[in-house]
Amino acid sequence: MKAHRIIERVQREQRAEYGIKNPKTLIVVTPTYVRTFQMLHLTGLMHSLMLVPYDVVWVVVEAGGVTNETASVLEKSRLRFVHVGFEKKMPISWEDRHGLEARMRLLGLRVVREERLDGIVMFADDSNMHSMELFDEVQSVKWFGALSVGILTHSGKSEELPNLNAKVENEENFPVPVQGPACNSSGQLVGWHTFNSLPFAEKTATYIGDGATVLPRKLEWAGFVLNSRLLWKEAEGKPEWVRDLDTLDEDGGLESPLSLLKDASFVEPLGDCGRKVMLWWLRVEARADSKFPPGLVENRLTVLAFGVFDMFAMHWIIDPPLEITVPAKRTPWPDAPPELPSDLKQTSIEDHLEKRPHKSSRTSRPPRHGSRKRKHESRTTDVQGLAKQHDEKN
Repeated sequence: MKAHRIIERVQREQRAEYGIKNPKTLIVVTPTYVRTFQMLHLTGLMHSLMLVPYDVVWVVVEAGGVTNETASVLEKSRLRFVHVGFEKKMPISWEDRHGLEARMRLLGLRVVREERLDGIVMFADDSNMHSMELFDEVQSVKWFGALSVGILTHSGKSEELPNLNAKVENEENFPVPVQGPACNSSGQLVGWHTFNSLPFAEKTATYIGDGATVLPRKLEWAGFVLNSRLLWKEAEGKPEWVRDLDTLDEDGGLESPLSLLKDASFVEPLGDCGRKVMLWWLRVEARADSKFPPGLVENRLTVLAFGVFDMFAMHWIIDPPLEITVPAKRTPWPDAPPELPSDLKQTSIEDHLEKRPHKSSRTSRPPRHGSRKRKHESRTTDVQGLAKQHDEKN
């Protein structure tokens, strides 16, 4: 325990000496909803945010309203969070889901404006994967920044993957498809790398849980960060090239946070002008009609770890318990036979010696001279007969 505290103290001193001076609070906006893989995805994102060495405010917008399942995960994070419910439920088609998630993120931005949260706003989906370097990189943004996002496409049919991946690698310069800012030799933003969906034509997933490939939007929200003061009604030094949230048309479709800007040329490319990928986009979901098994029980525990705090423990109870008998392939003989007690071993040996008769006590049998004599006589007769036959021939 002392070694861990020493390492933690050294890392804290190194960040204070060589790290970012006066870091800003990270405001993470995450849309989610209760589903089979929610606990898997949301727990992974929770642990990533718990490792961030800066102050974090987690704004979670849940489709279908606030639920206890999501609230229990947020309680375990020990992070400062805002849990907001969205009245509409998540649709089962991917196209409608993308549109609803954009509206949920917009609701999260309104929460940031109403609460006047000060910091850097990030869009972290629960199924994405984040590098710890990403949270350091976003600290350098002044107003509005863009990052490169690695796209991890997958398919439920493994035989289709090699052909599709080969097409993508031939048409793109990157081993993994990447979308994000494109810069010139001077480091200025000149365009965007977008995901090429042509190799996946007519092989894309339509509904959640399809075996086909799930494709991203042209520009994912996760690839953008912004200063929260851009969302405030009144802020000192707020630029004029930013739209007001109330002027955005939700029904018209919000493709990306670029809808917030009047002029996209003011975007600040991050991550070595988009050359470094510190964020990966992935969508892996179970069937939309899959259900949790009944019997979810919630216990409240007290755990001692750098202080005493309460946390929720979730586990499954299967009632009645399963009775499974697995037949053995062979008899499980022991490696060595068990040893007998010393007194029992000595008694058994003595009994064996008493029961076994001695060689001298055996009755002697008479020798069988008669049989040997008969064999000798028959052999002599045969020799004499052969000699007579030989003389007659001569």
